[in-house]
Amino acid sequence: MAKAQSNAAQTRQKLIEAAGEKFAQNGFRAVSVRDIASAAKVNPALIAYHFGNKEGLFEEVMRASAADHVAQRMHDLTRARANGVEINLEGLLRIYLQPLLNNKNWQSGAANFARLHASLINERSEVAEEIAARAFNTVNIAFIDEISALLPDLPREVVIWRFYAMIGSILFFNTRPTPPGLLVVSAGKCDSTDGDEIFRQILPSLVASFSAPAPAAAQQEAGREKSA
Repeated sequence: MAKAQSNAAQTRQKLIEAAGEKFAQNGFRAVSVRDIASAAKVNPALIAYHFGNKEGLFEEVMRASAADHVAQRMHDLTRARANGVEINLEGLLRIYLQPLLNNKNWQSGAANFARLHASLINERSEVAEEIAARAFNTVNIAFIDEISALLPDLPREVVIWRFYAMIGSILFFNTRPTPPGLLVVSAGKCDSTDGDEIFRQILPSLVASFSAPAPAAAQQEAGREKSA
């Protein structure tokens, strides 16, 4: 019985890993159940057995992809709150970004993580985007709430726009191989494989971006809502 459970767990993990690689390479729509089963070297029926269907397997891939990032960010945010130290905007962005850029334990999977999320952005599959949102919504909403509290004059929708622009820039810099043109234009001086350097270079611009006044139209809309 124990051996059967162990084999089932190994098969399940093989499918998650194979699916993660396939989805990262080709996107959600283009990958079939047979493609994944072939890559994992198992019977396609085992996908239905373990996950129900391709969507169920994709959800597990996204959950696995997000798990460490979400857990680390929420742990660090909770610990900072518990210490009673006031968190400024830069400190808050550090908590959110450092797990993705600087944790050595994840570097082997960082390229696949970035490619997986880049494929979602390019493909625009509503099903895949909804599944991805569920994997990250808890931590993203928590940080959006914190940023909004720090910047009370900034309409929440403006915070959301800027928050997802930040995520997009991080995914771009985590693209492997290096984002097109970066090394050429910089004569080899800008190396996006150096997470510490990415962090040093973009953190000031992200702080400035969030701190900038809202666009005039957003300010007017926020004013109308307050007076209503």
